[in-house]
Amino acid sequence: MLYLPPQLLALLSDWLQGPYVYQLYRYHGFQEQQIAILFLTGYVSSCVFGSFVGPLADNFGRKKMAQFFCVAYALCCISKLSPSFWILWWGRMLGGVSTSCLFSVFESWYVSEHQSKNLPSSGISTTLAISTTGNSVLAIIAGLVSDHLVAGLGLGPTAPFLLALPCLAAALLLITFTWRENYGSRRTSLLTTYREGAVIIKGSSAILRLGLIQSLTESAMFIFVFLWTPTLSDDANPAPLGKIFSCFMICIAMGSMLFRLLGSASVSPERCLVLSVSLFCAASLVAAAFASPPPNGSRTICFMAFLSLEMSLGIYFPAIGTLRSLTIPESHRSTIINLFRVPLNLITAVTLLVVKADLVQDRRYLFLWTSVLLLFASIAAFKSSKTKEENKCE
Repeated sequence: MLYLPPQLLALLSDWLQGPYVYQLYRYHGFQEQQIAILFLTGYVSSCVFGSFVGPLADNFGRKKMAQFFCVAYALCCISKLSPSFWILWWGRMLGGVSTSCLFSVFESWYVSEHQSKNLPSSGISTTLAISTTGNSVLAIIAGLVSDHLVAGLGLGPTAPFLLALPCLAAALLLITFTWRENYGSRRTSLLTTYREGAVIIKGSSAILRLGLIQSLTESAMFIFVFLWTPTLSDDANPAPLGKIFSCFMICIAMGSMLFRLLGSASVSPERCLVLSVSLFCAASLVAAAFASPPPNGSRTICFMAFLSLEMSLGIYFPAIGTLRSLTIPESHRSTIINLFRVPLNLITAVTLLVVKADLVQDRRYLFLWTSVLLLFASIAAFKSSKTKEENKCE
C-alpha cells in the first residue's frame, strides 16, 4: 500500500510535537500572553490559508502539496530551536498551513488513486479504518516517546521536534519516489465553490445545526489544547506531559470504541452526538471549578475531568463525521466544512486575544466560557436529535 507508510509517518511527526508545544515556548522564556499569540497565529494561519489548500491541490497536484507539507512542517520543527519570538511566529504560520495539508491532501490523493485503478469502493473505508487505528496507536506511542526524551533522558522540550524531522524526511522520500501525481477539478473557481456552499447551508436547517455544533464544540476543544498544559504543570511542579498526552489518546480511542458499541446497540449518531457534547460540557464545568492553582484547586480532579473530556471527543468525531456524511452533499463537503471552520477559528482567536491582552488571568473563567459554548452546542445537538426522531414518527 503506497498511501499508508508516508501518511502514518506524517501523522507521527505531528503527534510527536503535541505534548510539548506549550512547554517549549515556556522553556524559551515566554509568558502566557506571548504563548497565546503563538497559538493564535497557528489557528489564524490554518483558517486563512487552509481554505486554499484543497483548490491548490486540485489545480497543481496532490503529490506536490504533500511534498510541500513535508518541507513546510520540517521548517516549522526547525524553528522551535530558536528562542526568537518572530522565528517561532513564522514557524507557527507554516505549522497552520501544514496541518491543513495533512488532514486533506493525503486522503484526497489516496481516494483519487484508488478510484483511478477501478478498485472496489469498499477498500476505501477499509484503508481509512486502518489509518484511523494506526493514528491512535501512533499518538499513544508519540506521547510516551516524547516524555522519555524530555523527562527520561533530559534532552529538553526541543527533542521531540528534532525527532519529527527524520519522520518527515522519510515521508518526503516515499512520496517523491512511490506516488504518482493526480489532480482534482480545475473548472470551478474558489469563489464560485464557496458561494454554492453558502447557498446549500442557507437552505438546510440540519446542515446549519451541524455547523453550529462543529464550530462551538471544536473551538472549545482548541481552547482546551491551549489550557491543559499550564493547568496540570508549572515550573515548580512539572508534570509528565508525554504520559498525560498518551492517557488522553487512550481515552479518545476508548470513546471511539464506545461509539461503535452504542451503534451496535442501535443508538443513533444523533444521540451519540448529544452524549458527547454534554459530557464535554460537564467536564469543562468541573475544570471551571478546580482549575485554580493548589491549594484552592485540584490538579487531580482536573486531570480526571480532562480524561472524560477526551473520551467525549472520541465519541464526538465519528458521530459528527457520520452525520456530515449523511447530511452534507458530496459535491461541496470540503467547502462546507471549511466554511464552518471560519467561526470556529474566530471564536478561538478572540479567546486567545483576551488571554494575550491579560484581560482574564484565572483559567477557571476560560473553562467557564468553554462550558457556555458547549451548553449551546448541547442544545443544538438535542434539537437535531429530537427533529430526527419526529421525522421518523411521521
